[in-house]
Amino acid sequence: MPEPVIKARNLTKSFGSGHTVVVAVDNVTLDIQPGEIILVMGPSGSGKTTLLSMLGGLLKPTQGTIEIDNADITTLKESALPEIRALKIGFIFQAFNLLDALTVQENILFPAQLHAGGINEARDRADVLINQLGLHKRRNALPQTLSGGEKQRVAIARALINEPKVILADEPTGNLDSQTGQEVMMILHDIAHEQGYSVVLVSHDPRVEDIADRILWLEDGKLDDRQQERHKWSRDPVCGMRVDERTTTIKTEYHNKQYFFCSDKCLQRFNADPGQYTK
Repeated sequence: MPEPVIKARNLTKSFGSGHTVVVAVDNVTLDIQPGEIILVMGPSGSGKTTLLSMLGGLLKPTQGTIEIDNADITTLKESALPEIRALKIGFIFQAFNLLDALTVQENILFPAQLHAGGINEARDRADVLINQLGLHKRRNALPQTLSGGEKQRVAIARALINEPKVILADEPTGNLDSQTGQEVMMILHDIAHEQGYSVVLVSHDPRVEDIADRILWLEDGKLDDRQQERHKWSRDPVCGMRVDERTTTIKTEYHNKQYFFCSDKCLQRFNADPGQYTK
């Protein structure tokens, strides 16, 4: 198994003191592997955003350690954290957080100022991202002229411009309609599974479960594995979507092995050429 990109050990974050203390995250330990999509779910106020903020170096834990790409960020001085955040972590926010005075291309290139080669060396990477995310016709547009989906695609490109190890996304579909939200989820699915980025998502959107490799349930600041006993996950061999073996009725057997599918369309494609999907 590859070395985890993030290793978090015994993370605790408390606010206040004495009888007013609030423990937002309580002794959380987890590893995040390269190319893995992790979804953190739980009720409002359960500590999800606090956990994400600590993993991204935006909040210092009260206790515990966080290693990103073998660098312990909990021991670093505050002055060293901006470089870690800029080069090893890409952030995607619900509110997009684009700079209104900058064009699409300028917003994407903005974090490259902290990269070794600077903005000039990042222009080719920006061109690739702009084309991959279907933004080539909007390259010189300002944020106020973009749709919600276009803004989020710019935010994704900006998060990727410095080729970080980890993408952290806080409610990335929260301000999007159903179809646009699905498109954004599939972009995140593809960059994780095809390009090897680790993606950690916080979301209340149950549709995000379809692309996650693991779901972590956080409640009262603690990870609760019992919530996952309701599901037994498999991968659709055609499209790669996660499928709950316990509830799906779309399945087949091939060479004494069962395969589970997200839709009849994927089952039909599998039946037409099983060998293509079972290599």
